[in-house]
Amino acid sequence: MLTMETHLPLSFTETGQRPTNQDALYPAAGIANHQTRVFVVCDGMGGADKGEVASRLLCEAFARYEAVVCPAVFTRDHLREVVEQALSQYGRFMRSNPLINRIGSTVAFLHLHEQGATVAHIGDSRVFQVRNGKVIFQTRDHKQVNDMVDAGIITADQALRHPWRNRLSRSVSLSSTDLTGGPISVPEPEVVHLNDVCEDDYFVLCSDGMLEQVDEPTLETILSAPVSDEDKLRILLQRCENQVKDNYSGYVVHIKSVGKPKPVATASRLFAWF
Repeated sequence: MLTMETHLPLSFTETGQRPTNQDALYPAAGIANHQTRVFVVCDGMGGADKGEVASRLLCEAFARYEAVVCPAVFTRDHLREVVEQALSQYGRFMRSNPLINRIGSTVAFLHLHEQGATVAHIGDSRVFQVRNGKVIFQTRDHKQVNDMVDAGIITADQALRHPWRNRLSRSVSLSSTDLTGGPISVPEPEVVHLNDVCEDDYFVLCSDGMLEQVDEPTLETILSAPVSDEDKLRILLQRCENQVKDNYSGYVVHIKSVGKPKPVATASRLFAWF
């Protein structure tokens, strides 16, 4: 079992060149502190109606679940329950707004806990783990072209230029046809439990807008610069400013220390987090 301390988590959410910001964060921007252990980035789907509502409702589902259930370690079943609750909220919203045909969002999720870290995602919002200036883990986008590469239909190079390169193969979404009384399909979150978390690791969660200007080598360069975390975020945002067409939002979570838990001086030997 581990204890983990973080530097102050840093958040950002920018509209880019879009008329509205359809991204959402949990905790909301500027709210996370040293005790925060759950981080969520949601990107409302621009091709669907009310993407800003979809991302907000999904973040709110995570907030409620953490407050009420508060699992020691989020499992696939826990995350599926959150998604089901969000879809239920989507249905209520659509029934109250019958002109809305479809709403949806992607999600990237990080939970720091005594066994390490749990990462989950649906769609193309992404999570990176960076150590010593190198990306050692990243989620793989749920896109149709990636499925086509896996099936041998196209090559990875062809996927970069394919006309379907922005089409998602998985998202948290609901359409008006789903409200006709049949069972609603619940997308499976892709979940990874990371036991290898070290002092000075970075976790970066982001919506796909950031990836327009920040690729893997760029992220590695920025996070290995000999400057403060605040300056690293400033450099990242400067690279995106006036260049990114989509909304771009995320979290930068810097692990300050990882150690064995210290026993509290009680008969029950409870353990404290530091």
